[in-house]
Amino acid sequence: MDELAILRDQVATERRHLAAVKKACRAALQAGGGAQRLTDTCRAAASYLAFGARRLHAQDHAHCVLLRPRVPRGDTANHALLDDLEQTLKQLQGALQSLEAAADPVAGIGAYLDFIDNVLARRRHNLEHLFRTHYTIDDWRAASLVDADSILDERERFAAVRAAFPAGFSPEDGPAG
Repeated sequence: MDELAILRDQVATERRHLAAVKKACRAALQAGGGAQRLTDTCRAAASYLAFGARRLHAQDHAHCVLLRPRVPRGDTANHALLDDLEQTLKQLQGALQSLEAAADPVAGIGAYLDFIDNVLARRRHNLEHLFRTHYTIDDWRAASLVDADSILDERERFAAVRAAFPAGFSPEDGPAG
């Protein structure tokens, strides 16, 4: 596997893990259960989701910074795409602050999952055509924020959040569904 494939695979893995935690949170919230157990699960999930979303935010922000000057000024469609991505990232930043400041982890997770469903899931920003035209391996290194330490950190955090879920609700380490 070449370096670019390794970087992109790790970014995709992180995004799959975020989707898996989101899905497991939804299922655990719908099932209810003991208040303390659900609170502990949501506290662990909030920590992981905030960590992952901060990485996602930083990666997407780096894409905007690298791509904006390379897209020709007259290319209004792609500048509008980058503008929309930047606006979505601002909304994500606010949602993350609310998640991290939530006094009740269960309510905080519920509100954050609603944000994901109502804002992030509806605003898919496909930058592939811009990457093909404007990106080098150096750009991928800079924007992916992937290195050996970040891979190990994410793996450890994902394992910890999986362990915090009740039996039958743990996030799966597979394709997002």
